[in-house]
This record gives sequence, structure tokens and C-alpha cells, in this order.
Amino acid sequence: MSEKDSEINREWVNEVFFDMLKVIYDGFGGASRFRCYLVGRQMLEYLTRKFNLNFSNLTIPEAVEKVLEALKNIGVIGGSDVTLSDMVIDFKIHNCAHLQVQEKIKESKMPAFVCPCANICLGLIEKNFGLDSEMIEITQEGNTCHIKAMLFKY
Repeated sequence: MSEKDSEINREWVNEVFFDMLKVIYDGFGGASRFRCYLVGRQMLEYLTRKFNLNFSNLTIPEAVEKVLEALKNIGVIGGSDVTLSDMVIDFKIHNCAHLQVQEKIKESKMPAFVCPCANICLGLIEKNFGLDSEMIEITQEGNTCHIKAMLFKY
């Protein structure tokens, strides 16, 4: 089998991803965002091994930028911007592979409640910096998703 034959069709993956999110939202409503905060977090271990990521002596934004750069290197996102202000972390994810899912969520009038890319970063913050997080909002405009999350010590 050629490398091209071994790739999974991105549109198919996004359709399945959207369908799963719809089922979750239909079952849990607004509580869905509290049920899906782990979606994607297992990828942190994979990215850390694949790119030999070391988060020692980094600030939260620096560590998050390393993870997002790894996601860019594997073709999940086209780019990103991260800021941290008063314990609110602000992600801008550009040209994500799952943008089609976010657009369908927006069209369906279902609120956005999960971002695997942000979840990976929030998992890193929890694991390496000892802070918990809660997603505040996810919005999408054009090819960019804007995700805000609150960081706190529990």
C-alpha cells in the first residue's frame, strides 16, 4: 500500500467527528463542554515523544507554543497565536484540520464546546504547571478559531 493509500480522508474524519459531537450535545446539552475537556489530550504524549519536547524552565505561553508548533509540524494547524493575561489563556488557531467541523457546528446553531488543540495545551498546563482550566468560549471567524480558557489553582 502506498503512503497516499494509507492516509485517512480528512473530510470523512471531520464528518464522523461532527456526528460524534452532535450526539454528545444532544445527550448532554450545555454540560457537553464539561464532558469533552479530555478530547485530544492523549496526543500530548505522542507529540512529546515525536518531537522530543522539553517544557523545563518555560513559561506557560512558551510551553503552549511548543505544542502548537508540533501540531503545525504534523499538519493539524497552519499557525497559532497565544497570550496569557490575568489567568486567561487566549488561543488563536489558524487553518485547523478540523475547521470544517467548527463551521458545521456554527451552521447547526449548536454552541462550540470542544477544541482538541486547546485541550492538548490545557492538559500540558495542568500536568506541568499544576493549574486547572475551564473553557470560557470558542468562536470562529474565517479560518481562525479563537479559544479562551480560565486557568486556576484548585
